[in-house]
Amino acid sequence: MKMKKKLLSLLLALCLVMALVPMTAFAEDAQNISVWDGSTAAAFAGGTGTAEDPYQIANGAQLAYLASSVNSGETYTGKNFVLTANIDLNGLPWTPIANSFSDALFGGSDYRVFAGNFDGKGYTISNVSIGSETTPFESDVFGLFGATEGKISNLNLDTVSIHGVAKIASGYVIGIAGGLVGSSAGSIENCHVTGLAMSAPSNGYVAAYWVGGLVGALDGAQLINECSVSGSITENTGKGSIGGLIGELGKAAKITYSRSDVTVNVKADPRGGADVGGFIGKGNGKTDAETIIRNCYATGNVTGGAYTGGFAGGLWGLNIKNCYASGNVSQAAAAMASFVGTDASDQDYYGSITNCFATGSVTGSSPFQYAFAEQSSATKRSEITNCYFAEENSGIKKQYESATEKPQDEMKNEAFAALLNKGDDSNGWSFVNGQVLCGAEPADYSAVEAAMEAIP
Repeated sequence: MKMKKKLLSLLLALCLVMALVPMTAFAEDAQNISVWDGSTAAAFAGGTGTAEDPYQIANGAQLAYLASSVNSGETYTGKNFVLTANIDLNGLPWTPIANSFSDALFGGSDYRVFAGNFDGKGYTISNVSIGSETTPFESDVFGLFGATEGKISNLNLDTVSIHGVAKIASGYVIGIAGGLVGSSAGSIENCHVTGLAMSAPSNGYVAAYWVGGLVGALDGAQLINECSVSGSITENTGKGSIGGLIGELGKAAKITYSRSDVTVNVKADPRGGADVGGFIGKGNGKTDAETIIRNCYATGNVTGGAYTGGFAGGLWGLNIKNCYASGNVSQAAAAMASFVGTDASDQDYYGSITNCFATGSVTGSSPFQYAFAEQSSATKRSEITNCYFAEENSGIKKQYESATEKPQDEMKNEAFAALLNKGDDSNGWSFVNGQVLCGAEPADYSAVEAAMEAIP
């Protein structure tokens, strides 16, 4: 009888916990993985493309059919797609869905874009391979998708390898790269990239060069929400805007509850002028109160570039709120700091940083080093309010920096979370299990696992 009662209690606990877990968390176990053989299907698995009856993609051949259709000129504007199984692309050469975009930047019409809505339903596309170290892929856009206008949601990518050479178009270098999307003019929600290995060399004079672990550039007033990336990015020429999650953010665009654990290594070249950050390269250079990054964090180390920070390379119109960076920053060619490497060169490009902190170290021979973020003169620049950095960097704090040094032990307690909230719990800072959290941290399913393991 006691055993029955104990089992019943465990089952009830498991049901309660599972009721709180999105079922997409278990989607990977619901289907066998389809391994792609490099073929292209003649149609989708089913559906008519409406919201009620979306096109269904069940294997790599059908995903390749989507790529082939879009790259032949079909945009699928307003159509809807869903994954119905996990797909293993098997490390075979992949051509991005919408594989040419540079003509759009010059006002032309000879480009490709996927304008449909793609819902991954929590499934995973694995072993995505674009180019190789010996034979890099030459293009102007890189990613599972090259250029998109619709919404992408609930999709996981695992083991993504991108080795690219930026394309020269009209005499300019165009290279827009992301693990998921190169250039996005649509929202991205609940999408995650793990095992990213991206190498993105360019050549010549750069007209557009944006590189991010999730997306290279987000255009327009769009949203990235609850997304993450882990892996590495290497850039060998020291140009462009390069970030662990995103290269550059469009005017009035937003990023919320997202995270980056990406090691970013960029050539240190002052002439290249690269803005490099653990989370984002830089803003778009337009002051706008609606251009917001909120409740996000970056943990990867960042090396090289010209203007480099643990969270962002250059502020340039960004408004960053309730975020943190813990990666170390080193060897920037021009300026570097634990959070944001440089401000903007003109008051029309200023932004703000509010309720944020950084714990990483700043080391190397950069001519300009800041403890938290550039505030190099008494003239008005971007406003930095209620922000903190690790006291190990206090020796490089400049006279006009308004951020405050803190011992790292004091940045790991409940009082610090309250200090960041500044009397307003809607800022989202909390103290859980000995950690100060901003709300973007991954969900803890340990209770589910423990309950399942306890069932005979």
